[in-house]
Amino acid sequence: MASPPRHPISTAAAPPSPGTGPAPSLLSAARTVVRIAVREPWLSWQFIKNDPWAGLYPGVVFALAIAVKYHQPPGRLAVTALVSTLYFWLYLYTFCLTNQLAGLREDRLNKPFRPLVKQSVTTRGALVRTTVAFAAFPLLGWALGVWQWALLWQAMTLLHNLGGSRHWIVKNAVIGFGVLPMLGAAWQLTAPLTADAWRWMLVLAVVVFLLIPAQDLRDLHGDAAAHRATFPLAFGEPLTRRCLAAGFALLPLVDHFLLIRATTPATWCAEAAIAALCWTIARRVLNHRTPAYDHRTYRYFEYWYAAILTTAFLTL
Repeated sequence: MASPPRHPISTAAAPPSPGTGPAPSLLSAARTVVRIAVREPWLSWQFIKNDPWAGLYPGVVFALAIAVKYHQPPGRLAVTALVSTLYFWLYLYTFCLTNQLAGLREDRLNKPFRPLVKQSVTTRGALVRTTVAFAAFPLLGWALGVWQWALLWQAMTLLHNLGGSRHWIVKNAVIGFGVLPMLGAAWQLTAPLTADAWRWMLVLAVVVFLLIPAQDLRDLHGDAAAHRATFPLAFGEPLTRRCLAAGFALLPLVDHFLLIRATTPATWCAEAAIAALCWTIARRVLNHRTPAYDHRTYRYFEYWYAAILTTAFLTL
């Protein structure tokens, strides 16, 4: 009995099942977006993590103090906290990107933990991020109504990082008067500038300009190797330490008469605590120990800056 004919097995590909096709590519794209969303904030933190007490926290604190002064409701206060954090993150990130690209040689000596030295990111990758950040920062400033301050800070950043920091006058002036675009933007996130705003901005700018050489004591070896004329290298380390000690010892008088102007128990306590911090810094700058010790001393100066701005919650 003959067998029934067998049908030949088709070699054609089976049609895709419903729901397949573009899904793998969509999944891959989603994974890429998630990876970027996780990696970029982490990587930007690696660039700025040595400086948030100078360029991030103080701006956010002052913005919130002004928001409280003008009695923002809780919802609006939360928005101010969010947008000021994003704004001052970019404020610091744009500076650190260009600073670390321009100062790679010194960082190999002074700051080997930075991402370009560790090769956590390539120079090309840092340049791409610089381009994006420099475009995003003024756009955010425009959206928040502080674009003039954003553009001023970008100009000061380029002046400092593209050669200006090689001489102490330009370096100290940019860092000192960089207080203006920080505090001006923080205030204007909530309200127009007032006489009180300018008093705080100008006093702090002058103080930082005069005392910022404390930053250079920790980096003498790298700065000398890079032929940078910082204040300690131009005038000598002993004279610099004596001048800084005198400046920090007298700083509580500036805090009292020009900024805090204590009249209540809370403001007097704040002044006392900040004065103790100033006198601690004055004692420490006289000691010539190690770069790590001088780095901690400079960190105390950054704490003073954040602390004095925190008192705006009590005094404005």
